[in-house]
Amino acid sequence: MKKLNFVQIIALYVGIIMGAGFASGRECWQYFGVFGKDGYNGIYAVVLVFIVISCMLAYIAMSKNTADLGKLISPFDNKLLINVIGIVLAAIYYSMIIAMTAAGGSLLNQQFGIHKAVGGIIIAVLVVITVLGDFERVSKVFSLLVPVLFCFGILVITLAIRADFGQSGATTGYDPGSMTPTWPIAALVFCSYNAMGMVTMVGSSAINAKNSKHAFAGAVIGSIMLGLLTLLLLKAMLTDMAFSCSLDLPMLGFAARISKPLNYVYAIVLYGAVYSTAASTYYGFSTKLPNNKYKKTIIVLGALAGFVIGLSGFKVIVEYLYSIQGYIGMLFIILIAINFFMEVRKNRASKVNN
Repeated sequence: MKKLNFVQIIALYVGIIMGAGFASGRECWQYFGVFGKDGYNGIYAVVLVFIVISCMLAYIAMSKNTADLGKLISPFDNKLLINVIGIVLAAIYYSMIIAMTAAGGSLLNQQFGIHKAVGGIIIAVLVVITVLGDFERVSKVFSLLVPVLFCFGILVITLAIRADFGQSGATTGYDPGSMTPTWPIAALVFCSYNAMGMVTMVGSSAINAKNSKHAFAGAVIGSIMLGLLTLLLLKAMLTDMAFSCSLDLPMLGFAARISKPLNYVYAIVLYGAVYSTAASTYYGFSTKLPNNKYKKTIIVLGALAGFVIGLSGFKVIVEYLYSIQGYIGMLFIILIAINFFMEVRKNRASKVNN
């Protein structure tokens, strides 16, 4: 496989996070927007934590020369612990096919009135086709798709900020939900569950990078770009808080207010964002499956089952499923930090002995 430069690695980072929840504004509203201007504080904290986590993961991956989920997180060479971590993370990754098929269904339903099952099954099929390939296929998809997603996302966000439609309802008093009652907790949960989604791709991109400089530059710049994009997204959504709160996909609604043609283009772009996140996380799930004759069958049937569960609705999934993942992810972040410091100590000791 051709080695990745830092620009390609940045595309992978942005592609992982710019999924349905993010590019649609639903995640941003749920974890930052409901707190009003205090949401900005949460985003600043998230960027710093993202940089630290991604750099630690890149270092661990290159030090151990692995993208294995369990080995990237576990600080101990314990086969049982590594397997348990890998299984839990694979389950979290699998749950994202539920979220992304739900998002695909909500998008076509909100935009065209098409039954949610149609948009969901299309995402499921595209993901299966991609994941039946390999990491190189996933990275190629991202390198082509992410620049388009990023540019159109910035365009709609900028136009929404400039249009400043004005508040159509209350500017305070929005319910953040029982699982994320304050902005510091919401920010930590947001960072935690997104970090879990990054583990496999960060590890794979680090060991496939041209060198360590490209790996770390991609991690840092990618995290900063995500932070800047989130800040702009929040600013746009706070221009009309009641409107943002009312929709499953708020930014699609803002695009419709700006221009009908732009609305249709953004719908296509957003659908691509749904696909990019679904493909990356489902790929992470697939890496934990045994390489036998049943693997392809499990990948296909797993996507189908996720699609069926996803018919429960995207808004509910963002509020509850994502938050549950975030709380689980907090434990894994602690393990990643321990793993990182143990690897640093081991490598320093090795240099001294040599």
